[in-house]
Amino acid sequence: MDVRVEDQIVINKLQAYSSADDSYWSFKGRSTRKHCHALIQYPAMMVPQMQGELIDAIQSVDSNITTVFDPFVGSGTTMGESMMRGLDFVGHDINPLAILACEVKSGPLYVRKLDEKIISVLGFIEQNNVSEVAVSFKGIDKWFLPEVQLELSTIYIAIKAEPSKWARKIFWLALSNTVRSTCNSRSSTYKLHIKSEEQIEKIGSAKNIFKKNLLKSFENIKAQKAMLAEKGYLNRSKGIGQVTIKNVDAKLRKKSKLKFDLLVSSPPYGDNSTTVTYGQFSYLPLQWIDLTDINENIDSSMLSYQNAIDSSSLGGSLKESKDKRLKLINRSSSLEKCIEKILKVNPDNIKKLISFVYDLDLSLKNAIEELRENAYMIWTLGNRRISDIEVPLDRIMRELLESRGCTYVYEIERTIPSKRMASRNQIASTMGKESVLIMRR
Repeated sequence: MDVRVEDQIVINKLQAYSSADDSYWSFKGRSTRKHCHALIQYPAMMVPQMQGELIDAIQSVDSNITTVFDPFVGSGTTMGESMMRGLDFVGHDINPLAILACEVKSGPLYVRKLDEKIISVLGFIEQNNVSEVAVSFKGIDKWFLPEVQLELSTIYIAIKAEPSKWARKIFWLALSNTVRSTCNSRSSTYKLHIKSEEQIEKIGSAKNIFKKNLLKSFENIKAQKAMLAEKGYLNRSKGIGQVTIKNVDAKLRKKSKLKFDLLVSSPPYGDNSTTVTYGQFSYLPLQWIDLTDINENIDSSMLSYQNAIDSSSLGGSLKESKDKRLKLINRSSSLEKCIEKILKVNPDNIKKLISFVYDLDLSLKNAIEELRENAYMIWTLGNRRISDIEVPLDRIMRELLESRGCTYVYEIERTIPSKRMASRNQIASTMGKESVLIMRR
């Protein structure tokens, strides 16, 4: 089959990078998180510089790209790089904390007003000490020392008193980072695991940590605004690209009327209960945030227990795995071969894999329908292990997409210099490599 001219140009461009340096795509020493990319520590974040260069490569052959779509937006790496190119952006995610991060990054960037509001909120926090804990949830005494609860409550009340919602969101995001630092859960894992008594004794002042986080956020927002202005993509205090962020489930959402020009995303590498537990990571911070500031229609059951978000995510339900397997069996030979291997070692573990891939496929169907004809897709993927057998997610994704009429263009394999992945969650050996799969609708 003849390769489309535009596809060949993309292939040549990407090959040229690695022909000069075979470790080019590892971005070792070139991966930094500045301006909006430094506003939150979030699990398994993509490399901003890599996503930016991939967008540039596709734009060089498709000049009609105006809107980028990310169905698993996470902390908004793709969004930040899209904004820095003056592009419109649409991002979806099931996790409210991801939505908050993206909404803060998308602006408005009222730097002068923000400076005044930070002085005000920090002044209130410094001068006041509440005597009652402002929030209540199951396990609060397990995860927070009494004095930390009171300091976080003072911060919570100070933020609630701020009249401007755009400023409150910035404050909530800084508070989310503070909660992660002052809770009794270990920072070495995304799952909730209690720290040692010695570590708990070393937990610092929530007020001091919040102040440090908020002032750092201010510097990053200021840098983001300056960079957008320098590139000519700032209109008053917002990027010129229109940004739309929705708190929705990738496998269930309804189609939009718009057709997007480019998809750039990184789906979960496996079900959230056993790989990167985005929900558990977000559970404690979200307890200290007024969720109506993120989404007025938010389902409160999403925080009813620490695994609720992960259970609603891809692969969260293990029901009807036999029927799900039958629906996938002729769609991906790589999946079927992997299932057979796992069956010989641990039959119980195939349910996790089947449920995850089934939900992923539903998400892919929705995502493809959102794209215009010949739109490119850039998927950053990692192959995790189940029962010590590698799951070839890159091949499975390619086969699922091809079964839905998409065309394979190119694949990059990259070494990950350092990335906190499943090994920190005591599930599998560290993922040392990622794949970037480029497809076309």
